[in-house]
Amino acid sequence: MREKLNANAQAVLDIVRRADHPTVLDIYDAVKSLRPRIGLASVYRILHQLAERGYIKELGRTEEGCRYDAHIERHDHAICTMCGALFDVPVEIQLPQEMLLAAARATGLTLRSHELRLYGTCPQCTGKTHD
Repeated sequence: MREKLNANAQAVLDIVRRADHPTVLDIYDAVKSLRPRIGLASVYRILHQLAERGYIKELGRTEEGCRYDAHIERHDHAICTMCGALFDVPVEIQLPQEMLLAAARATGLTLRSHELRLYGTCPQCTGKTHD
């Protein structure tokens, strides 16, 4: 069982759970309406703590900043190279363990987990290129 979160941390977690891969600024804007006295530095700190404790995943930097995910089980992502949209891949992509270990060894990493990222053009942007 996880420890009880304070009101600010619970508000941040609730927003990450309701949003689709939000950035820090998305989260800050949403939580500010619920907790008007919260500062941006507090939101950064809370997000870092939630990720360290396993409540959320930090997905890494994009052009819009770091994104967060409440879906913490291993899954892959697709990213639109035109608009930056980030999607969960709805199918499990399996790679041989030997291949993953070889890739990790080649970079000097001790493999703990992996995530595959697909890059391409989302349906909305694909439609824009044909207009």
